[in-house]
Amino acid sequence: MNEKEVVTGTEGRCGRQSRLLSNFEEIAQTFLNMLSAEQGNAKVFTSLQDYLDGSVLINGAHCRRRTVVLAIHDMKEDVEAPAALQANTLAKLDSLKVRPIPQAALHRDIATCILRMEVIVRLEAMQTLVETTNVLVNQSAGRLSPALGQTPSFASARKVPRHIPN
Repeated sequence: MNEKEVVTGTEGRCGRQSRLLSNFEEIAQTFLNMLSAEQGNAKVFTSLQDYLDGSVLINGAHCRRRTVVLAIHDMKEDVEAPAALQANTLAKLDSLKVRPIPQAALHRDIATCILRMEVIVRLEAMQTLVETTNVLVNQSAGRLSPALGQTPSFASARKVPRHIPN
């Protein structure tokens, strides 16, 4: 392969990713707005997952929204995201108690944040399911709450801010 072919291939990939930015911004805003629902609710996670796994029409072809997020996540270019998207992303990270709050200035930073937020919501949904199961098990055993000195699984983890490695 000669140098011209390599440069053309790289430019083509970057150009395709740049064209995805408007679609990505719409996907990101919708995702972040969906997070406004009650946290810890398994339905929220299911709706977020369904949304990301749904498809969107881009340049005449159907593409999964999650694929668009991953493509932006893998961008090599430093393309700054709109201020409103940055602010909304930071607000959602703060509401999820993510510490330290990661950078959310570039499109790829926001894509990373979206992927991390989905994991956090999945964890909260799992915690809620475990706690609900513990309550039902205790009720069926004749107790209305966990035995003295016992706490439901994940109870302490839910109250602690989530740390994201840099």
